[in-house]
Amino acid sequence: MSSVKVAVRVRPFNNREISRECKCIIQMSGNTTAITNPKAEPTTKDAQKSFNFDYSYWSHDEGDPTFSSQIVVYKDIGEEMLQHSFDGYNVCIFAYGQTGAGKSYTMMGKQEEGQEGIIPQICKDLFNKIRNNSSPDIKYSVEVSYMEIYCERVRDLLNPKNKGNLRVREHPLLGPYVEDLSKLAVMSYEDIHDLIDEGNKARDGGSYEYE
Repeated sequence: MSSVKVAVRVRPFNNREISRECKCIIQMSGNTTAITNPKAEPTTKDAQKSFNFDYSYWSHDEGDPTFSSQIVVYKDIGEEMLQHSFDGYNVCIFAYGQTGAGKSYTMMGKQEEGQEGIIPQICKDLFNKIRNNSSPDIKYSVEVSYMEIYCERVRDLLNPKNKGNLRVREHPLLGPYVEDLSKLAVMSYEDIHDLIDEGNKARDGGSYEYE
C-alpha cells in the first residue's frame, strides 16, 4: 500500500464559465485523466496528454452515469484515512488547486443532505466508531483545533480574540505543532459542527462555493 495517494477531481462549470460558453477539455476514464489542447492539431502528439492517478473523479456533470458525488469521494479517501488513524497512524489530506477549484467544497461541502464534504463525514463516522467500541479497556478523548494560514499568518479560528500570528514549533518527539493553538474537547459530531461554524465566521479567506 502506498503511503501517499493522489486524487484529481473536475468540478462543474460556474456561472461565469457557463455565461462565456466555455468548453471542458478534461476527459476521465477509470483512473486516467486526459487533457486536450484546443490549440494543437488533433492528429499531433500534443493534442492530448494523459495522466494516471490513484483516483480520477468526474464531478463535472451530475447527470453523467460516471459522476462522482461527495459520498463517492469520501468512501474512497475519507473512510480509509479514518481507519488508518484508528490503527495509530498520522494521516493528512492536502487539498491543492487554484482559487475556485473546489477544494473547500470537497473538504467541507455544504450543510445539505449528500453535500457534506470529507471533513464532516469523517467526524460523523469517528463518533460512530467510538460508539461501536465494545472493549471496556479502550477509552477515547476527542479534541478539535481549527486554524487558518492566510497571507503567511497563522490564526486560531476558535479563538478569534487572538489576532496575533501564531508560531509553528517542532517537538522532538511529536513533530511540528502550532504554539498556543486552542484544543477544545468534544463529545459528539454536533459539537464539532458548532465549532466549524464558529471557526468559519472568523475566516479571512476562502469560499465554499464553486466560484
